[in-house]
Amino acid sequence: MTSAEKKELATEFLSEFEDPDPVRLATMTANDFEWKVMTNMPGMPPVKGHEGLKTLAKGIKTMMPGGLGLKIETILCEGDRCAVQAESNTTAANGKKYNNRYHFDIRFDGDKIAEVREYCDTNHAREVFFSK
Repeated sequence: MTSAEKKELATEFLSEFEDPDPVRLATMTANDFEWKVMTNMPGMPPVKGHEGLKTLAKGIKTMMPGGLGLKIETILCEGDRCAVQAESNTTAANGKKYNNRYHFDIRFDGDKIAEVREYCDTNHAREVFFSK
């Protein structure tokens, strides 16, 4: 894949989280796909494989029924990786405003996404989704 093709697939993949379809996501990812939120916060194990994508999609739809509201700002691709800066802007199911900033490190294996490392303000996510 060229850098432009990787950029296009990374954009398509992340945009899918507006209304995630696990079947569609599976077509973009390797069988041994893994998504890690880079945090020490308990209760955030890596998402693994296509079955893990089903769980992730269901969780996002439950926690953010109006979608993630993700705006992709910058994408740089080199070799087998893309670096993506983005920002979400939505309302959580509990009525709280969720506006987070992200850096996604996306690794490709051939023409599929093999790994995503997500860096974000995990304290903001905890405050919005897990505190009363």
